[in-house]
Amino acid sequence: MTHSAMSELVRTLKDGYWDLTTVVRSSDGTLRVRKESKPTESPGPWAHAALRNEIAYLTSFRDNERAPFPTLLASWDEETIGYEIPYCEDRSDFAKLLLAGKVDQDAADEMQDQLGVAIFEVLHRSALLQDDQFTAHVRQVIHESIEALASHDRFRPLIDAPTLSINDQPYPGLAASCTLLGQRNLFERLEATPVVLLHGDLILENILWSPLLLIDPVSVAGLTSGHPLFDLVKYESYASGELFAIREEIVTAEPRGAGFLFEIDWGNAQLAPFRPFDLRSRFRAGYERRHGEIDRALYALLDGYFSLVMARNTTGAHQWARVIKGCQCLATAAGEVEEPVTDP
Repeated sequence: MTHSAMSELVRTLKDGYWDLTTVVRSSDGTLRVRKESKPTESPGPWAHAALRNEIAYLTSFRDNERAPFPTLLASWDEETIGYEIPYCEDRSDFAKLLLAGKVDQDAADEMQDQLGVAIFEVLHRSALLQDDQFTAHVRQVIHESIEALASHDRFRPLIDAPTLSINDQPYPGLAASCTLLGQRNLFERLEATPVVLLHGDLILENILWSPLLLIDPVSVAGLTSGHPLFDLVKYESYASGELFAIREEIVTAEPRGAGFLFEIDWGNAQLAPFRPFDLRSRFRAGYERRHGEIDRALYALLDGYFSLVMARNTTGAHQWARVIKGCQCLATAAGEVEEPVTDP
């Protein structure tokens, strides 16, 4: 008997690229959240590995009371790969609360403080699940993403041009930036930093509140360990409103004249909930207390990695924004330009 036959679908929470997250009612009447792979012949380059790693991750914390994760109730690797956790009717994700106007600065501060303890004092101090060969992965995925994008003529100028214009500022193209990253030995610097256990997908949508409960650990590429900046970069990309704006296409991202334009419409009403609150300072301070001063070049490198990873799986203005931002980030990491300011 399949897991679907043993439970009743209540509603869909997230219909992702390669997986589906739903609320189901089990045979004993309790509600559970089910996350499982979609039955497809093309699940994406990391989908199945990421789900398997997520199950292993939650299993490893089953008896750790300090870990802010839900209890793993069931898991399987059969027709589909998936697992179930309790459905928390009393908690909503922080993004939903923010967008609904149900957050004030006190709540934002308390969430960041609890999150800082959970990430920097619990996860980043925990034993690794496996050796993810983090630096080799980052280098390989950046190069593979650029190669995949090069198959589209519209992106070739951003890749091949020695110099191009973005927002009327000169940047090296993606290929030129990769050469400069090698000359600057940035990957060697990344390799020299001890890796930690990561959350991997630390966005406001994966933070249930309150109290704090973290869901959907493990990055889209299946990583469980890496440089501690990985969690900070991902968190700040959403907490600033930038990631939300790109996903919702509240952006202008396109060729413009002899160059390219990438702008976020910060005056858009959909982004208004992000403007009144500081969702980053306290969490960033927690990072600095635990890991020291932020390496701005490595921060930009990982920000570019995130952009290029998702550029392979998106379309339209969303994809253009990812590619152009990736170009900006790699140039910043290579020390060729000042860090672009994208938030209000």
